[in-house]
Amino acid sequence: PATSAPTTIPSAGATSVTVTNVTVVSDDAQAAAQAQIPPRSRNDLTNTKSAVFRILPDGGNEIVWSSTTITAFSIVANPNNNGVLLGTSDKGRIYSVTNDGRETLLTQSNEGQISTIKTRGADVFATSSNGGKLFKFNGETVAEGSYESIVRDAKFSALWGRIWWRTNGNVEFQTHTGNTDKPDTTWSDWQTVTKNGDGGQIQSPKARFLQWRVILRNSATISEVSVSYLPRNVAPEITNIQISPTNVGLQSNATPPADPNIENSGVDPSVFGVPPVAIAPPRKLYQRGAVSIQWTAEDRNSDKLEHAIYYRGANEQTFILLKDKLRDNFYTIDGATLSDGLFFVKIVTNDSPSNPFGQSLSSERISEPFNVDNTSPIVQSVGTPQVNGEKVRAVFEVSDTANIIRKAEISVDGGDWYTAFSDDGISDSSRERFTVEAVVKGAGEHTISLRAFDANGNVGSTRINVRR
Repeated sequence: PATSAPTTIPSAGATSVTVTNVTVVSDDAQAAAQAQIPPRSRNDLTNTKSAVFRILPDGGNEIVWSSTTITAFSIVANPNNNGVLLGTSDKGRIYSVTNDGRETLLTQSNEGQISTIKTRGADVFATSSNGGKLFKFNGETVAEGSYESIVRDAKFSALWGRIWWRTNGNVEFQTHTGNTDKPDTTWSDWQTVTKNGDGGQIQSPKARFLQWRVILRNSATISEVSVSYLPRNVAPEITNIQISPTNVGLQSNATPPADPNIENSGVDPSVFGVPPVAIAPPRKLYQRGAVSIQWTAEDRNSDKLEHAIYYRGANEQTFILLKDKLRDNFYTIDGATLSDGLFFVKIVTNDSPSNPFGQSLSSERISEPFNVDNTSPIVQSVGTPQVNGEKVRAVFEVSDTANIIRKAEISVDGGDWYTAFSDDGISDSSRERFTVEAVVKGAGEHTISLRAFDANGNVGSTRINVRR
């Protein structure tokens, strides 16, 4: 119910004023801080700023109330014999704390702190600091009072729907909207909500922020208010595309199955204690010739997303669809289906799973070029091997049309493979020459093999026969 506002005590000779109207404005910062506090026991004094204790007849005590956000400067017994009144440093507020620990904001001044608080009969006297004033109020009801909510943030420009309320008595709701986090001259005027049942349609224009105000007359009370809105849809954004090394395939990691009854109920899964589904990164595995693409996409409306992936050659103009309606944010291409050369992929992401037909938005991003190489290096023997006792000197030339040569290895008579260095010491071009010296044991025919790998893991080989 509406109660009288704090009244500044008039100086000598001044005219006393009877208060017939009171306005209470909810503070954004305080409300936000309290809303973020998880439920806690009043006996938990961790990080507590204030607490009220009850002294028991046997000398013991118990905690009636505690808070991690409210700093109390003064305390006095409530004239209604139900708990205490607290003067605080939070914008000069006075709270009521009942015997069962229920906390209620009674009034708020424009001063910094309520330093002292006293009672005489039904009257309450409070002094403030920053600046210094003396206030008086009591529990008598006034003819009319109003309450202004905190500013509600839709995060984006929004279409405001209905406002519902649960009240008793004569009340009137008003709303206004704007695009600044604090109401100013750019906000719309207050508009009265025409009551229709237990609520009414908000008439205020589209904007990011909304504030509602309720006017309570006589002994009216209000216990609950809800507001519906539809934020403006914002296109998703693809922030990154990553091409995995060749031969790395990607596979979905199994996720725990969701309860289909909850999924189909239309009720927010969090009501059932179901956390948001965390998408596990895909599992990596060896896949010959695979080209795997991963991308990161985000949606500021938290919409569900689906993706399409396209590709084109570096010398081509038109992208060709590979796969659409993807819910995963990765895809593996069988490299054998593509010719050798440079390619680009394009990812197109849309929010159609969460929006009506024709109202979804999309965005796209093109990758950096990547190389597809399915052709093995060509390995050739150069000249005639030179045999000198157990030692054989042979020359091989390795070339690749699409990639650089990464390494080469030799084997004698089918034995173990050993690394061979190129003649210039570093394998870093598409054509390399390897001069190798091998040791052959025993008389007769022997085989010397050389195999070479390109940057994509393709392997080519050849062998020569020598006789000792």
